[in-house]
Amino acid sequence: LSESRIENLIKPGSLIGLKPNLVVSKPSSSGATTSPLIAGAVIEYLKDKGFDNFLILEGSWVGDSTKRAFRTCGYEDISKKYNVPLFDTKDDSFTVKTSGGIKMEICDRLFDVDFLINMPVIKGHCQTLVTGALKNMKGCITDREKRHFHSLGLHDPIAHLNKIRCADFVIADGLCGDLDFEEGGNPVQMNRIVCGTDSVLTDAYIASIMGYRPEDVEYITVAAEIGVGSCSLDDADIIELN
Repeated sequence: LSESRIENLIKPGSLIGLKPNLVVSKPSSSGATTSPLIAGAVIEYLKDKGFDNFLILEGSWVGDSTKRAFRTCGYEDISKKYNVPLFDTKDDSFTVKTSGGIKMEICDRLFDVDFLINMPVIKGHCQTLVTGALKNMKGCITDREKRHFHSLGLHDPIAHLNKIRCADFVIADGLCGDLDFEEGGNPVQMNRIVCGTDSVLTDAYIASIMGYRPEDVEYITVAAEIGVGSCSLDDADIIELN
């Protein structure tokens, strides 16, 4: 975080939203969900830099309870320790937004956030090969819309969701992820964290360290084509620490 100088990107007084991946009610050791240690570290770091207005927002998959995930995944403890509210997007009102001819129901609280930090898990996915920052934004749509996204094949609507509202910063949890399945169960200890200001480029890099080309993951290339970000690793400024 110090090397990224994230504090220089955030305006004083901003409401900072943290969007983890809590797709199911399983601890991060399963390889499915974002480690609460990362969320706590981000909050501590930014509090030390003078920021004190935070919100953790998420909506689990249709078949699971976000509130149970907050508890199981350690986020209730984070909320109490740092006095940061938890917001279940399943309880939110929504606004219909359109991009690329695709109408989608997006939770209203997302648009109250001034600076959005996306905290996906570096892991595989049974339909899209890889799930990262771009796909993690699905937690900010209604359950009905999540089903709709799947009926559309995921790739195009994921890209266009990020065209409407993309994260301002990505901190991808590669400490422990399941490289095959988004719901965990076969975790791999990787001890990596990947940060970036471009969600498309960050996902392209995540795909590359998992053994894929960016063009192997359709929503990455679609997002690049519609101007969400760049998927060109050759032109990227990549800084490796340690």
